[in-house]
Amino acid sequence: MQGLGQTFKAVISAMVGVGKKSDLVKDFERVEAQGPWAYIIVGLIMTVVFVGAVIMVVKLVLP
Repeated sequence: MQGLGQTFKAVISAMVGVGKKSDLVKDFERVEAQGPWAYIIVGLIMTVVFVGAVIMVVKLVLP
């Protein structure tokens, strides 16, 4: 479960544009060891959540 949390943390940091160099190195090491699929899947999920949130906000603001 900690690995999944680390993956979400890395994806959120990348979406916001902030992060530590040490976390980036850990992420690259993890990708080399396990492959990029966890990051790809979490990235797609977070993108869908973000787009859904934007759509909901627009529908709430506009009549």
